Amino acid sequence: MRNDQQGDEFLIADSAPVFIWTSDVHGERCYFNRVWLDYTGRTLEEERGGKWMEGIHPDDRVSYCESFNAALSGRTPFKAEYRLRREDNVFRWVLDTGTPRYNGEGAFIGYIGSCVGISERKQMEAELIRSNSMLKSQQEASIDGILFLDEHHNISSFNSLFCEMWDIHVELLDNKDGRPLLDFLKTRLENPEDFITDADCASAPEHNTNSAALCVRDGRIFSQHSAYVTSQDGGNYGRIWFFRDITWRTKMENELRQKTKSLEELAAHLEQRVEQEVEQRIKQEKILIQQAKMASMGEMIEAITHQWRQPLNSLCLIIQDLADTFDNDECDKSFMTDAVTDSMQQIDYMTKTIDDFRNYFKPAKTKETFDTVQAVKEVLSIAWGQLKIHSISTLINGSSYDPNQPADLAQIFVSTYKNEFKQVILNIVNNARDALKTAPKPREISFGMLADNATLITTISDTGGGIPENILNKIFTPYFTTKEHDKGTGIGLYLSKMIVENNLSGKIYASNAKAGACFTIELPIGD
Repeated sequence: MRNDQQGDEFLIADSAPVFIWTSDVHGERCYFNRVWLDYTGRTLEEERGGKWMEGIHPDDRVSYCESFNAALSGRTPFKAEYRLRREDNVFRWVLDTGTPRYNGEGAFIGYIGSCVGISERKQMEAELIRSNSMLKSQQEASIDGILFLDEHHNISSFNSLFCEMWDIHVELLDNKDGRPLLDFLKTRLENPEDFITDADCASAPEHNTNSAALCVRDGRIFSQHSAYVTSQDGGNYGRIWFFRDITWRTKMENELRQKTKSLEELAAHLEQRVEQEVEQRIKQEKILIQQAKMASMGEMIEAITHQWRQPLNSLCLIIQDLADTFDNDECDKSFMTDAVTDSMQQIDYMTKTIDDFRNYFKPAKTKETFDTVQAVKEVLSIAWGQLKIHSISTLINGSSYDPNQPADLAQIFVSTYKNEFKQVILNIVNNARDALKTAPKPREISFGMLADNATLITTISDTGGGIPENILNKIFTPYFTTKEHDKGTGIGLYLSKMIVENNLSGKIYASNAKAGACFTIELPIGD
């Protein structure tokens, strides 16, 4: 009975005049109706999973993924507009609407969605925006102050020069009814009766246009031109006013006299004022430079402290192990060699950390083209000892990785700052390691690296239980940490965000996926 019902549902979906699709709990699409498949010219197998996204216009994929992933994370409805490739390779706009689905027990089982074509609407919207923009530009470029009220005396439009000329109060413009605005304009005039308003904008007068001169109480003189706006069939859309300040000569003369006076005063005290300004600026610059130095030193010290804690702990363990081995007469040459090698690796890492952070604060750095997969492998080799202690395995693009075993992984090249990229990866790996220490097995850190023509997307996920939703938006805040007071400074992820956004020109964000946290880094591939 259930299969018959599903068959009927698919039959109905195939008969619907819109695109219909469904997904599983992970957001992977598992069904498309016949209308969709006929439109794209692809089979159901060719569209399932994430393969259907090959049909989305490259410029629209990131925004769609962000919209859908945000909805999937919260299991909420979503809407997205994107261009979908037709069978003839022509991209057309669609509106994709998805709704969460639940089974009879109330468990979330995925999404059901539908798409409708909106290319014509998009074209009309673009034309309307273009027309409105041209009209607004024309109004703003006018040498007249412009006011337009519709047939119901509601304020339809005005330009900035109109507000400037009349010194309009904001509340008058916020009020939809334009009659209080007209009453206000009349209060600004020496002879309010000269202002042409017409009692009823909806009834066309015998003469469509009127002109008059207005004397403003502050001494200015405006010319006024008023006309009805009519449709092709003679209907009235309202009235438009054009105001022009014809006292410009006096205004220009007053401004010229004022500027001449100011120049004379400036010339008389120029030397003294220049000395004062220079002295004040030098003081301010010294204060800013000192503040910047202190801030940079503080950030560097906090970051180094955060990065040194792990290798120092490792050195302590090695020294303790040496003492125990010596006491038990087990300290042979091989053990000493291994201990010295491990110690030197930790010391080399600490030295390199100092160099990396010193280079980070240097204003001049050079980009280089490098294999990001190899860079990740280099980071894992540094952290491998601590990962192994806590039984944490690693995967790169789905393949298990061990620095002591050969691995044939595809290369992905970018052009950016290699050390800073590795620093960000190491910070995230260290955070994942701390989360996995107390997590149930299996403990795993997984890297996913995907590049298109313009962007490298790197995801780092773990099985450490995830990040509580109430602090997910705070983890990149400086000095925010969920660890004990003496276990973390809260500077690692903050520094990572600074490096990615300010130095690598990319984006970094966090989410919860499956059994743990997932950090996503988007970087431009560069030259």
